[in-house]
Amino acid sequence: MPKSKPMVAVVTGATNGIGRATQKIFEANGIYTIVCDREPSDEDSYRFLDLSESKSVSECVHSLPKNIDMLINCAGIAPTPGNNSAVLQVNWFGTKSFTDAALKKIKPGGSVTTVASRAGAKWEQNIVELRQLAEASRYELANTLDIDSLTPARAYELSKELLIYWSMRQATTQESIRFNTVSPSSVETRLTPSFKEAFKSRRIQNSDLRRRTTTPEEIADVIWFLANPSSASINGIDLKVDQGITARRTLAELTQ
Repeated sequence: MPKSKPMVAVVTGATNGIGRATQKIFEANGIYTIVCDREPSDEDSYRFLDLSESKSVSECVHSLPKNIDMLINCAGIAPTPGNNSAVLQVNWFGTKSFTDAALKKIKPGGSVTTVASRAGAKWEQNIVELRQLAEASRYELANTLDIDSLTPARAYELSKELLIYWSMRQATTQESIRFNTVSPSSVETRLTPSFKEAFKSRRIQNSDLRRRTTTPEEIADVIWFLANPSSASINGIDLKVDQGITARRTLAELTQ
């Protein structure tokens, strides 16, 4: 009897942090994992991908096989002063355009799991704005928003709110591919200092509401849970991985 081929996963941002941890857990589970990143890798499956460049997105997707079981969107950049446009381009436009182009290569029954953030938790409150912005091109969004006037924290929040809203909408329109998002609170990666600086003015810090730092490996475990076929009934959710921060904040708001 011929040996069955391993399942195939594509992981963006897979050379560091959550993406790297995700690649490791997928390979530990027998998944052939294609590493897509703008930083170099020694992996044989490596593909160069710069989400800020449409040409790079097109070339990377063109190089992918036509039998993808799972797409994992981990690539993204942190908020820093002066990079609002880049945050929206990479985290939102780049991720969306890469996924849209790769859909034709994902098998029926496959899945798309995107790393969002607890920073996007208020997407429901901003649904009217998100409906408008989700349909806008990069240039239309720039004309609609005064992007440079946003704080770095708000630009990052908006990029993640858009990802959550878009993923849920995709879950309702794609007949054979599941879409879910994972929304971590603070995770200890090389980007952590930038996040702390961007959100330092917030009245309540998430670090005050959790007991310890979440690791990339913990987020990777959740990604694996959502992406693999045994979770076939889980579709269109935003799964927060935040050590109970959402519960504490929600109860505090409801009991004020």
